[in-house]
Amino acid sequence: MADLTAPPKTHYSDPMKRTNRTLLLLESLKPFQLLSMGFFSYVVLGLALLALPAAQTVPVPWVDNLFTVVSAMSTTGLSTVSVADSYTFFGEFVVLVLMQLGGLGYMTITSFIILSRKERLSGVRHGILSTQFALPQGFWISQFVRHIVLFTLVIETLGALCLYVQFARAGVSEPLWSAVFHSVSSFATAGFSLNNNSLEGFRDHVAVNATIGTLCYLGAIGFIVLQDAFMACTRKGHRITFTSKTILLMTALVLLVSAPVLMFFEPEIRHLPWPERICVSVFQIMTASSTAGFNTIPIGTLSAASLTVIIVSMVIGASPSGTGGGIKTTSFSALLGILVSILRGRTEEITFFKRTIPTYRLMNAVASVTLYVLVLWGGIFLLSLSERQDYLKLVFEASSALGTVGLSMGITSALTGAGKLIITALMFLGRVGPLTLGMAFFHSSYTCAARPNDDLVT
Repeated sequence: MADLTAPPKTHYSDPMKRTNRTLLLLESLKPFQLLSMGFFSYVVLGLALLALPAAQTVPVPWVDNLFTVVSAMSTTGLSTVSVADSYTFFGEFVVLVLMQLGGLGYMTITSFIILSRKERLSGVRHGILSTQFALPQGFWISQFVRHIVLFTLVIETLGALCLYVQFARAGVSEPLWSAVFHSVSSFATAGFSLNNNSLEGFRDHVAVNATIGTLCYLGAIGFIVLQDAFMACTRKGHRITFTSKTILLMTALVLLVSAPVLMFFEPEIRHLPWPERICVSVFQIMTASSTAGFNTIPIGTLSAASLTVIIVSMVIGASPSGTGGGIKTTSFSALLGILVSILRGRTEEITFFKRTIPTYRLMNAVASVTLYVLVLWGGIFLLSLSERQDYLKLVFEASSALGTVGLSMGITSALTGAGKLIITALMFLGRVGPLTLGMAFFHSSYTCAARPNDDLVT
Protein backbone atom coordinates (compact mmCIF):
# COMPACT_ATOMS: atom_id res chain seq x y z
CA MET A 1 0.00 0.00 0.00
CA ALA A 2 1.33 3.41 -0.92
CA ASP A 3 2.54 5.71 1.86
CA LEU A 4 0.12 8.61 1.64
CA THR A 5 2.24 10.65 4.04
CA ALA A 6 5.35 10.55 1.83
CA PRO A 7 6.04 13.75 -0.06
CA PRO A 8 5.41 13.62 -3.80
CA LYS A 9 8.42 12.97 -6.00
CA THR A 10 9.69 16.01 -7.83
CA HIS A 11 11.90 16.38 -10.86
CA TYR A 12 13.37 19.77 -10.00
CA SER A 13 16.87 18.28 -9.90
CA ASP A 14 16.71 16.84 -13.43
CA PRO A 15 17.68 20.09 -15.21
CA MET A 16 20.54 20.51 -12.75
CA LYS A 17 21.71 16.97 -13.43
CA ARG A 18 21.60 17.57 -17.18
CA THR A 19 23.58 20.78 -16.71
CA ASN A 20 26.17 18.97 -14.63
CA ARG A 21 26.45 16.21 -17.22
CA THR A 22 26.95 18.82 -19.93
CA LEU A 23 29.67 20.55 -17.92
CA LEU A 24 31.40 17.23 -17.25
CA LEU A 25 31.26 16.40 -20.96
CA LEU A 26 32.79 19.77 -21.89
CA GLU A 27 35.50 19.39 -19.27
CA SER A 28 36.39 15.97 -20.68
CA LEU A 29 37.02 17.42 -24.14
CA LYS A 30 40.45 18.56 -25.26
CA PRO A 31 41.11 22.25 -26.03
CA PHE A 32 41.44 21.45 -29.76
CA GLN A 33 37.98 19.84 -29.72
CA LEU A 34 36.41 22.76 -27.85
CA LEU A 35 38.05 25.26 -30.20
CA SER A 36 36.65 23.45 -33.25
CA MET A 37 33.20 23.21 -31.66
CA GLY A 38 33.32 26.91 -30.80
CA PHE A 39 33.88 28.03 -34.37
CA PHE A 40 31.19 25.59 -35.52
CA SER A 41 28.75 27.22 -33.07
CA TYR A 42 29.46 30.58 -34.75
CA VAL A 43 28.48 29.02 -38.07
CA VAL A 44 25.20 27.64 -36.69
CA LEU A 45 24.24 30.95 -35.07
CA GLY A 46 25.21 32.98 -38.13
CA LEU A 47 23.27 30.69 -40.46
CA ALA A 48 20.15 31.01 -38.30
CA LEU A 49 20.39 34.82 -38.34
CA LEU A 50 21.20 35.17 -42.04
CA ALA A 51 18.29 32.88 -42.97
CA LEU A 52 15.79 35.30 -41.40
CA PRO A 53 13.61 37.23 -43.89
CA ALA A 54 14.73 40.45 -42.21
CA ALA A 55 18.31 39.71 -43.33
CA GLN A 56 17.56 39.21 -47.03
CA THR A 57 16.46 41.55 -49.79
CA VAL A 58 15.84 38.58 -52.10
CA PRO A 59 15.43 34.88 -51.25
CA VAL A 60 18.88 33.35 -50.84
CA PRO A 61 19.31 29.52 -51.01
CA TRP A 62 20.53 27.89 -47.80
CA VAL A 63 23.76 26.70 -49.39
CA ASP A 64 24.64 30.29 -50.34
CA ASN A 65 23.78 31.51 -46.83
CA LEU A 66 25.99 28.75 -45.40
CA PHE A 67 28.77 29.71 -47.80
CA THR A 68 28.54 33.38 -46.79
CA VAL A 69 28.43 32.59 -43.06
CA VAL A 70 31.49 30.32 -43.16
CA SER A 71 33.31 32.77 -45.41
CA ALA A 72 32.67 35.61 -42.94
CA MET A 73 33.46 33.55 -39.83
CA SER A 74 36.66 32.25 -41.40
CA THR A 75 37.53 35.80 -42.56
CA THR A 76 37.87 34.56 -46.15
CA GLY A 77 35.72 36.85 -48.28
CA LEU A 78 34.64 34.48 -51.04
CA SER A 79 30.96 34.85 -51.83
CA THR A 80 28.52 33.17 -54.18
CA VAL A 81 26.07 36.09 -53.94
CA SER A 82 26.44 39.85 -53.73
CA VAL A 83 26.43 40.91 -50.08
CA ALA A 84 25.24 44.42 -50.96
CA ASP A 85 22.45 43.24 -53.27
CA SER A 86 21.29 40.09 -51.46
CA TYR A 87 21.22 41.21 -47.82
CA THR A 88 19.61 44.05 -45.89
CA PHE A 89 21.46 46.29 -43.45
CA PHE A 90 20.72 43.70 -40.78
CA GLY A 91 22.19 40.95 -42.96
CA GLU A 92 25.29 43.03 -43.65
CA PHE A 93 25.59 43.67 -39.91
CA VAL A 94 25.46 39.91 -39.26
CA VAL A 95 28.28 39.44 -41.77
CA LEU A 96 30.28 42.20 -40.04
CA VAL A 97 29.81 40.60 -36.61
CA LEU A 98 30.87 37.21 -37.95
CA MET A 99 34.00 38.76 -39.46
CA GLN A 100 34.79 40.41 -36.15
CA LEU A 101 34.24 37.23 -34.13
CA GLY A 102 36.23 35.17 -36.62
CA GLY A 103 39.09 37.65 -36.59
CA LEU A 104 39.28 37.95 -32.80
CA GLY A 105 38.87 34.23 -32.25
CA TYR A 106 36.63 31.98 -30.23
CA MET A 107 36.14 33.02 -26.58
CA THR A 108 38.25 36.19 -26.89
CA ILE A 109 35.43 38.68 -26.30
CA THR A 110 33.79 36.74 -23.46
CA SER A 111 37.18 36.22 -21.84
CA PHE A 112 37.84 39.95 -22.13
CA ILE A 113 34.56 40.64 -20.31
CA ILE A 114 35.48 38.18 -17.55
CA LEU A 115 38.90 39.77 -17.12
CA SER A 116 37.37 43.26 -17.13
CA ARG A 117 35.32 42.19 -14.10
CA LYS A 118 38.55 41.31 -12.28
CA GLU A 119 37.72 37.59 -12.42
CA ARG A 120 40.10 34.79 -13.33
CA LEU A 121 39.78 32.63 -16.41
CA SER A 122 38.72 29.02 -15.86
CA GLY A 123 41.12 26.22 -16.66
CA VAL A 124 39.07 25.14 -19.69
CA ARG A 125 38.86 28.67 -21.06
CA HIS A 126 42.58 29.24 -20.46
CA GLY A 127 43.37 25.98 -22.31
CA ILE A 128 41.29 26.96 -25.34
CA LEU A 129 42.87 30.41 -25.56
CA SER A 130 46.37 28.97 -25.16
CA THR A 131 45.61 26.54 -27.99
CA GLN A 132 44.31 29.27 -30.27
CA PHE A 133 47.04 31.80 -29.48
CA ALA A 134 50.41 30.05 -29.37
CA LEU A 135 52.57 32.61 -27.59
CA PRO A 136 56.32 33.01 -27.07
CA GLN A 137 57.83 32.74 -23.62
CA GLY A 138 57.13 35.79 -21.46
CA PHE A 139 53.63 36.44 -22.85
CA TRP A 140 50.69 36.02 -20.46
CA ILE A 141 47.39 34.90 -21.97
CA SER A 142 45.23 37.12 -19.72
CA GLN A 143 47.13 40.28 -20.63
CA PHE A 144 47.26 39.18 -24.25
CA VAL A 145 43.46 38.79 -24.46
CA ARG A 146 42.90 42.25 -22.97
CA HIS A 147 45.23 43.83 -25.48
CA ILE A 148 43.73 41.93 -28.43
CA VAL A 149 40.35 43.59 -27.88
CA LEU A 150 41.84 47.02 -27.13
CA PHE A 151 44.15 46.93 -30.16
CA THR A 152 41.22 45.88 -32.36
CA LEU A 153 38.92 48.67 -31.16
CA VAL A 154 41.58 51.36 -31.55
CA ILE A 155 42.89 50.24 -34.94
CA GLU A 156 39.46 49.65 -36.50
CA THR A 157 38.12 52.96 -35.19
CA LEU A 158 41.07 54.90 -36.63
CA GLY A 159 40.74 52.96 -39.88
CA ALA A 160 37.03 53.71 -40.14
CA LEU A 161 37.63 57.44 -39.56
CA CYS A 162 40.28 57.57 -42.29
CA LEU A 163 38.13 55.61 -44.74
CA TYR A 164 35.06 57.74 -43.98
CA VAL A 165 36.90 60.92 -45.01
CA GLN A 166 38.14 59.28 -48.21
CA PHE A 167 34.83 57.59 -49.11
CA ALA A 168 32.87 60.80 -48.47
CA ARG A 169 35.18 62.75 -50.78
CA ALA A 170 34.89 60.00 -53.42
CA GLY A 171 31.08 60.16 -53.32
CA VAL A 172 30.51 56.64 -51.96
CA SER A 173 26.90 56.05 -50.87
CA GLU A 174 26.48 55.70 -47.09
CA PRO A 175 30.17 56.50 -46.52
CA LEU A 176 30.09 55.97 -42.73
CA TRP A 177 28.65 52.44 -42.89
CA SER A 178 30.93 51.58 -45.81
CA ALA A 179 33.94 52.87 -43.86
CA VAL A 180 33.08 50.85 -40.75
CA PHE A 181 32.39 47.71 -42.79
CA HIS A 182 35.61 47.94 -44.79
CA SER A 183 37.69 48.79 -41.72
CA VAL A 184 36.51 45.68 -39.88
CA SER A 185 36.84 43.59 -43.03
CA SER A 186 40.40 44.85 -43.58
CA PHE A 187 41.76 44.38 -40.06
CA ALA A 188 40.07 40.97 -39.83
CA THR A 189 41.67 40.22 -43.24
CA ALA A 190 38.21 39.13 -44.36
CA GLY A 191 38.12 40.82 -47.76
CA PHE A 192 34.34 41.33 -47.84
CA SER A 193 33.30 44.49 -49.64
CA LEU A 194 30.03 46.31 -50.18
CA ASN A 195 31.19 46.91 -53.76
CA ASN A 196 30.47 44.14 -56.25
CA ASN A 197 33.88 44.68 -57.87
CA SER A 198 35.73 44.83 -54.54
CA LEU A 199 38.10 47.85 -54.66
CA GLU A 200 38.63 48.02 -58.42
CA GLY A 201 37.08 51.49 -58.40
CA PHE A 202 39.91 52.68 -56.14
CA ARG A 203 42.79 51.24 -58.17
CA ASP A 204 44.62 54.55 -58.40
CA HIS A 205 43.40 55.99 -55.07
CA VAL A 206 46.62 55.98 -53.06
CA ALA A 207 45.02 57.03 -49.76
CA VAL A 208 42.39 54.26 -49.82
CA ASN A 209 45.00 51.69 -50.90
CA ALA A 210 47.36 52.79 -48.13
CA THR A 211 44.65 52.73 -45.44
CA ILE A 212 43.27 49.34 -46.44
CA GLY A 213 46.79 47.94 -46.84
CA THR A 214 47.88 49.17 -43.41
CA LEU A 215 44.80 47.67 -41.74
CA CYS A 216 45.31 44.35 -43.52
CA TYR A 217 48.99 44.12 -42.60
CA LEU A 218 48.31 45.03 -38.96
CA GLY A 219 45.82 42.18 -38.78
CA ALA A 220 48.04 39.78 -40.70
CA ILE A 221 51.26 40.24 -38.72
CA GLY A 222 49.28 39.23 -35.67
CA PHE A 223 48.70 40.35 -32.13
CA ILE A 224 52.07 38.98 -31.01
CA VAL A 225 53.86 41.73 -32.95
CA LEU A 226 51.38 44.37 -31.78
CA GLN A 227 51.78 43.24 -28.16
CA ASP A 228 55.56 43.17 -28.56
CA ALA A 229 55.62 46.70 -29.98
CA PHE A 230 53.34 47.95 -27.21
CA MET A 231 55.54 46.40 -24.51
CA ALA A 232 58.67 47.84 -26.13
CA CYS A 233 57.12 51.32 -25.98
CA THR A 234 55.77 51.05 -22.43
CA ARG A 235 58.32 48.87 -20.65
CA LYS A 236 61.90 49.93 -20.25
CA GLY A 237 64.33 47.25 -21.31
CA HIS A 238 61.81 45.08 -23.17
CA ARG A 239 63.34 43.46 -26.24
CA ILE A 240 61.39 42.46 -29.33
CA THR A 241 61.02 38.67 -29.46
CA PHE A 242 62.56 36.55 -32.17
CA THR A 243 59.02 35.60 -33.26
CA SER A 244 58.15 39.24 -34.04
CA LYS A 245 61.43 39.78 -35.88
CA THR A 246 60.82 36.65 -37.97
CA ILE A 247 57.24 37.68 -38.76
CA LEU A 248 58.25 41.16 -39.91
CA LEU A 249 61.18 39.83 -41.92
CA MET A 250 59.17 37.14 -43.73
CA THR A 251 56.24 39.49 -44.38
CA ALA A 252 58.59 42.04 -45.94
CA LEU A 253 60.43 39.34 -47.89
CA VAL A 254 57.23 38.04 -49.53
CA LEU A 255 56.27 41.57 -50.58
CA LEU A 256 59.73 42.56 -51.86
CA VAL A 257 60.16 39.36 -53.88
CA SER A 258 56.63 39.04 -55.29
CA ALA A 259 55.51 42.61 -56.04
CA PRO A 260 58.27 43.30 -58.64
CA VAL A 261 57.18 40.17 -60.55
CA LEU A 262 53.73 41.64 -61.09
CA MET A 263 55.14 45.10 -61.67
CA PHE A 264 57.52 44.11 -64.49
CA PHE A 265 56.05 40.92 -66.01
CA GLU A 266 52.25 41.18 -65.78
CA PRO A 267 50.78 42.45 -69.10
CA GLU A 268 47.65 43.82 -67.41
CA ILE A 269 49.81 46.04 -65.19
CA ARG A 270 52.79 46.94 -67.41
CA HIS A 271 50.82 49.47 -69.47
CA LEU A 272 49.76 51.51 -66.41
CA PRO A 273 51.54 54.73 -65.39
CA TRP A 274 54.38 54.06 -62.93
CA PRO A 275 52.65 55.38 -59.77
CA GLU A 276 49.54 53.30 -60.51
CA ARG A 277 51.68 50.34 -61.55
CA ILE A 278 53.48 50.32 -58.21
CA CYS A 279 50.25 50.82 -56.27
CA VAL A 280 48.45 47.93 -57.99
CA SER A 281 51.36 45.49 -57.72
CA VAL A 282 52.07 46.19 -54.06
CA PHE A 283 48.38 46.11 -53.13
CA GLN A 284 47.72 42.80 -54.86
CA ILE A 285 50.64 41.03 -53.18
CA MET A 286 49.69 42.63 -49.86
CA THR A 287 46.13 41.37 -50.10
CA ALA A 288 47.30 37.86 -51.06
CA SER A 289 50.02 37.46 -48.43
CA SER A 290 47.92 39.02 -45.66
CA THR A 291 45.06 36.74 -46.81
CA ALA A 292 42.72 39.75 -46.95
CA GLY A 293 41.34 39.06 -50.42
CA PHE A 294 40.57 42.53 -51.76
CA ASN A 295 41.48 43.24 -55.36
CA THR A 296 41.97 46.41 -57.38
CA ILE A 297 42.30 44.60 -60.71
CA PRO A 298 40.27 41.65 -62.11
CA ILE A 299 42.12 38.51 -60.97
CA GLY A 300 40.75 36.44 -63.85
CA THR A 301 42.63 38.56 -66.40
CA LEU A 302 46.10 37.97 -64.91
CA SER A 303 48.70 35.75 -66.55
CA ALA A 304 49.57 32.26 -65.32
CA ALA A 305 52.94 33.52 -64.05
CA SER A 306 51.32 36.22 -61.89
CA LEU A 307 48.67 33.79 -60.62
CA THR A 308 51.43 31.39 -59.58
CA VAL A 309 53.15 34.12 -57.55
CA ILE A 310 49.83 35.04 -55.92
CA ILE A 311 49.09 31.38 -55.08
CA VAL A 312 52.49 31.01 -53.38
CA SER A 313 51.85 34.22 -51.43
CA MET A 314 48.43 32.91 -50.36
CA VAL A 315 49.81 29.57 -49.22
CA ILE A 316 52.57 31.19 -47.13
CA GLY A 317 49.91 33.50 -45.76
CA ALA A 318 49.87 35.60 -42.61
CA SER A 319 51.35 35.05 -39.15
CA PRO A 320 50.38 33.17 -35.95
CA SER A 321 47.95 34.67 -33.41
CA GLY A 322 46.64 37.03 -36.07
CA THR A 323 43.55 37.29 -38.23
CA GLY A 324 44.99 35.75 -41.41
CA GLY A 325 45.36 32.21 -42.73
CA GLY A 326 47.88 30.16 -44.69
CA ILE A 327 50.67 27.96 -43.37
CA LYS A 328 52.01 31.06 -41.51
CA THR A 329 55.24 32.98 -42.07
CA THR A 330 56.92 31.44 -39.02
CA SER A 331 56.24 27.88 -40.20
CA PHE A 332 57.66 28.81 -43.59
CA SER A 333 60.75 30.27 -41.90
CA ALA A 334 61.19 26.99 -39.98
CA LEU A 335 61.12 25.07 -43.27
CA LEU A 336 63.68 27.47 -44.72
CA GLY A 337 65.81 26.87 -41.63
CA ILE A 338 65.65 23.12 -42.19
CA LEU A 339 66.53 23.51 -45.88
CA VAL A 340 69.48 25.85 -45.33
CA SER A 341 70.85 23.81 -42.41
CA ILE A 342 70.75 20.57 -44.43
CA LEU A 343 72.34 22.23 -47.46
CA ARG A 344 75.16 23.40 -45.20
CA GLY A 345 75.49 19.95 -43.65
CA ARG A 346 74.46 21.10 -40.17
CA THR A 347 71.92 18.44 -39.29
CA GLU A 348 72.68 18.36 -35.56
CA GLU A 349 70.68 21.56 -35.03
CA ILE A 350 68.42 23.71 -37.18
CA THR A 351 69.00 27.45 -37.13
CA PHE A 352 67.34 30.49 -38.65
CA PHE A 353 69.37 33.70 -38.63
CA LYS A 354 71.79 32.17 -36.15
CA ARG A 355 69.02 31.20 -33.73
CA THR A 356 68.41 27.55 -32.92
CA ILE A 357 64.84 26.44 -33.55
CA PRO A 358 63.57 23.97 -30.89
CA THR A 359 62.84 20.49 -32.21
CA TYR A 360 59.21 20.52 -31.12
CA ARG A 361 58.66 23.78 -33.01
CA LEU A 362 60.16 22.19 -36.13
CA MET A 363 57.90 19.16 -35.72
CA ASN A 364 54.88 21.41 -35.34
CA ALA A 365 55.81 23.35 -38.49
CA VAL A 366 56.42 20.22 -40.56
CA ALA A 367 53.17 18.62 -39.36
CA SER A 368 51.18 21.80 -40.06
CA VAL A 369 52.57 22.27 -43.55
CA THR A 370 52.26 18.59 -44.47
CA LEU A 371 48.63 18.39 -43.40
CA TYR A 372 47.90 21.74 -45.07
CA VAL A 373 49.28 20.50 -48.40
CA LEU A 374 47.35 17.21 -48.11
CA VAL A 375 44.09 19.04 -47.43
CA LEU A 376 44.76 21.44 -50.31
CA TRP A 377 45.47 18.52 -52.63
CA GLY A 378 42.28 16.81 -51.50
CA GLY A 379 40.23 19.96 -52.10
CA ILE A 380 41.66 20.43 -55.61
CA PHE A 381 40.97 16.77 -56.40
CA LEU A 382 37.33 16.95 -55.27
CA LEU A 383 36.77 20.22 -57.13
CA SER A 384 38.22 18.63 -60.28
CA LEU A 385 35.56 15.91 -59.99
CA SER A 386 32.62 18.23 -59.31
CA GLU A 387 33.38 21.23 -61.53
CA ARG A 388 33.80 21.81 -65.24
CA GLN A 389 36.30 24.62 -64.95
CA ASP A 390 39.86 25.30 -66.03
CA TYR A 391 42.30 23.47 -63.73
CA LEU A 392 44.27 26.60 -62.81
CA LYS A 393 41.05 28.31 -61.73
CA LEU A 394 40.22 25.36 -59.44
CA VAL A 395 43.73 25.38 -57.95
CA PHE A 396 43.46 29.11 -57.35
CA GLU A 397 39.97 28.83 -55.79
CA ALA A 398 41.01 25.99 -53.46
CA SER A 399 44.21 27.79 -52.43
CA SER A 400 42.24 30.96 -51.74
CA ALA A 401 39.62 29.11 -49.67
CA LEU A 402 42.02 27.10 -47.52
CA GLY A 403 44.25 30.14 -47.03
CA THR A 404 41.13 32.15 -46.04
CA VAL A 405 42.12 34.72 -48.66
CA GLY A 406 39.00 35.38 -50.72
CA LEU A 407 40.56 36.14 -54.10
CA SER A 408 38.88 34.45 -57.06
CA MET A 409 39.26 34.18 -60.80
CA GLY A 410 35.51 34.67 -61.08
CA ILE A 411 34.19 31.11 -60.75
CA THR A 412 32.80 31.25 -57.19
CA SER A 413 29.21 32.07 -58.13
CA ALA A 414 29.30 29.46 -60.93
CA LEU A 415 30.23 26.57 -58.62
CA THR A 416 27.85 23.63 -58.38
CA GLY A 417 26.18 22.78 -55.09
CA ALA A 418 28.87 20.18 -54.41
CA GLY A 419 31.60 22.67 -55.30
CA LYS A 420 30.18 25.25 -52.89
CA LEU A 421 30.18 22.69 -50.08
CA ILE A 422 33.78 21.71 -50.85
CA ILE A 423 34.92 25.35 -50.75
CA THR A 424 32.88 25.87 -47.57
CA ALA A 425 34.69 22.96 -45.92
CA LEU A 426 38.07 24.31 -47.04
CA MET A 427 37.29 27.76 -45.61
CA PHE A 428 36.27 26.25 -42.27
CA LEU A 429 39.39 24.09 -42.18
CA GLY A 430 41.50 27.12 -43.07
CA ARG A 431 40.17 29.14 -40.13
CA VAL A 432 40.27 26.40 -37.51
CA GLY A 433 43.48 24.99 -38.94
CA PRO A 434 43.89 21.51 -40.46
CA LEU A 435 46.27 20.51 -37.67
CA THR A 436 43.90 21.75 -34.95
CA LEU A 437 40.98 19.85 -36.45
CA GLY A 438 43.15 16.74 -36.87
CA MET A 439 44.19 16.89 -33.22
CA ALA A 440 40.55 17.33 -32.23
CA PHE A 441 39.59 14.26 -34.25
CA PHE A 442 42.33 12.11 -32.75
CA HIS A 443 41.74 13.42 -29.19
CA SER A 444 45.31 14.75 -29.04
CA SER A 445 46.57 16.35 -25.84
CA TYR A 446 49.58 17.91 -27.60
CA THR A 447 50.25 21.53 -26.68
CA CYS A 448 52.08 24.30 -28.53
CA ALA A 449 52.75 26.25 -25.35
CA ALA A 450 56.14 27.92 -25.14
CA ARG A 451 58.88 26.18 -23.19
CA PRO A 452 61.89 27.72 -21.38
CA ASN A 453 64.18 29.83 -23.60
CA ASP A 454 61.75 29.59 -26.50
CA ASP A 455 60.57 32.80 -28.13
CA LEU A 456 59.73 31.45 -31.60
CA VAL A 457 56.17 30.44 -32.44
CA THR A 458 55.44 28.29 -35.51
